[in-house]
Amino acid sequence: MKKIALLVVLLFCMAAASYAVPMPTLTLNETFASGATFSGTLTFLSDYSNLTAVSGYLNGGPYGHDYINWIWNPTVNFASSYGPQYGGNFLMDGTTCGNGCGNYTYFITLTWDFSAAPNLVVATPGPILSPNGGNNVNYVDPLASGTFSGATPEPGTLVMFGSGVIGLAGLLRRKFNV
Repeated sequence: MKKIALLVVLLFCMAAASYAVPMPTLTLNETFASGATFSGTLTFLSDYSNLTAVSGYLNGGPYGHDYINWIWNPTVNFASSYGPQYGGNFLMDGTTCGNGCGNYTYFITLTWDFSAAPNLVVATPGPILSPNGGNNVNYVDPLASGTFSGATPEPGTLVMFGSGVIGLAGLLRRKFNV
């Protein structure tokens, strides 16, 4: 009976863990032709095809110190027509009133290649989101350089969870002599 109870607990823990996987988060650092920089944290869907959140600052150039804090429309990948490996959206300042709606002064168009996820590349596969190549500020200040960093691969999370479950099973076995 103890073995069955232990098995049920382990199966429940494994099933619950599938719901506890966090969305992937990366840091984006960009420099634009004007000398302005953006540094912020971006949260992606689990397949990296779109963004769910952004928090960072656009500094320098004509922009001052501007807080970028929302995505124009997290339900639309604006770069998908250029291939299934591309993601694209608008990083916005100001306030949102829903998907594709808000009051803003500055925005950053961002496209990325997620074919080697979680290792993303700032990409310009064509005139995505604007005639300036898809990575710019307000369509007029093109990207000079940009990188993503800070990816935590999903397999590492699963290994960590699995080792915890094995440790818990060993502890329960020792305590209850199952």
